[in-house]
Amino acid sequence: MKHPLPVNEVRRADVVVIGSGVSGSAAAMTAARTGAKVALLEKLDTFGGSAALSAGMFWTAPSVEAFRARIPLGNLELGAKLVTDYEEALAELRASGVRVADEPQRDIMTFGIGYSTDIQGILTWCREQVIATGGEARTGNPIVELLRDGREVTGVVARDGDGRLVRYDAAAVVLASGGFQGARDELSRHIGPNADRLLLRSNPGSVGDGLRLARATGAAGTTAMSTFYGHLIGYPVHRFEPSDFLPYSQYYSSSAVLMNLRGERFADETQGDELLNQAVTFQPEARGVLIFDDHVRTTEGTEEPFPGLGTIDRYNVAVEAGAQHAEAMTLEELLDAVATWGIDGERLRSTLTRYTEVARAGGGVAHGVPVATTARPPQTGPFYALMVQPSITFTFGGVRTNTDGAVLDYDGRPVPGLFAAGADIGGLSNYGYAGGLAPAYITGRWAGRSAAARCTVPLATGEH
Repeated sequence: MKHPLPVNEVRRADVVVIGSGVSGSAAAMTAARTGAKVALLEKLDTFGGSAALSAGMFWTAPSVEAFRARIPLGNLELGAKLVTDYEEALAELRASGVRVADEPQRDIMTFGIGYSTDIQGILTWCREQVIATGGEARTGNPIVELLRDGREVTGVVARDGDGRLVRYDAAAVVLASGGFQGARDELSRHIGPNADRLLLRSNPGSVGDGLRLARATGAAGTTAMSTFYGHLIGYPVHRFEPSDFLPYSQYYSSSAVLMNLRGERFADETQGDELLNQAVTFQPEARGVLIFDDHVRTTEGTEEPFPGLGTIDRYNVAVEAGAQHAEAMTLEELLDAVATWGIDGERLRSTLTRYTEVARAGGGVAHGVPVATTARPPQTGPFYALMVQPSITFTFGGVRTNTDGAVLDYDGRPVPGLFAAGADIGGLSNYGYAGGLAPAYITGRWAGRSAAARCTVPLATGEH
């Protein structure tokens, strides 16, 4: 399939990688080290995507059993290979010389295991491997379309920084655009009207490019289209810039009581903040109220969730950012204050009273909502209430692939020459979350290795 518009330049690459986040960077690095000439194309003016904004924790499920338990709706085939390949990927990073912590952090997001890393170092190392093998890495180069010959993908057309159209003829293309969290039409289609209320906790360039490009080739979609990763943020906030993404996140919500604007609980809080974040999305006005005591504020509320983030008072950060809040020496006074926000005071009291009774009895069900055996009711004054809202960092649904990173059509057949990685892959995580950086890096390795294998020149010669 030829591009209908004249192009200004034609270039040749063995593999074109679309997107320079950790999945695209890993795909480009892997293909380059396998012997392919790689073109790594990033639409934004800087490299790294959302990965460059992250805390750098390289983590995932510690076992296939743990993956299955935490993510029962996830793609088990992908999940099993992710877990199997984790140690090899970790060893590759250590061998690169990039900083990787010696000791693991456990129970990440309640169940995972991982290591603190230098994410900027990882991204830079990957690009260096591409350049060292004769490839190129460019920013400000959005993709206009995929080129095809029948079913086979044969390259891309990109628009460079000067507005010129550049055709890249290639044996393989890897989609690594980072998901569709920035595409409001896609979010509304799959999540519903409250998707309009989601704060974008992501780079601005992940607007579903990979998904749209794949659809044009006949690629299939996946489950998990309405699920996503993010964290609860105070409501409202005066601003929400990349520097706010980590400090504004209310990671401790799993130790609080979470109610909606009707004064009702709607989820087991101990599931973790990333799951509560999704649950709040489907509540009235996509808002919730965290109620907790001084013990929570001075322990989980200030502890370092990941190495390098530092200890901060997250409640106070939210208050300073403009979030609606209340403080009182007694729970009765606190609930009176929250009732002035338009929430039914009697229902608030009934909900909290029954939750407390069930929690003290060792857990069970309160008003139809589970109460975990580890639940701890607010008990040590002063007491706090914070209005919260959901955010979205990346989507869990997307392009259907196999464990080689090959994009599949609706009949399960590979689309020749097309591969995908990271958040462009759908269904690996599904409501439950298998991690961000590690799955992206590992699936990038799958796609990069498979893409390089399509090169027509024998890889052993190193000639292109």
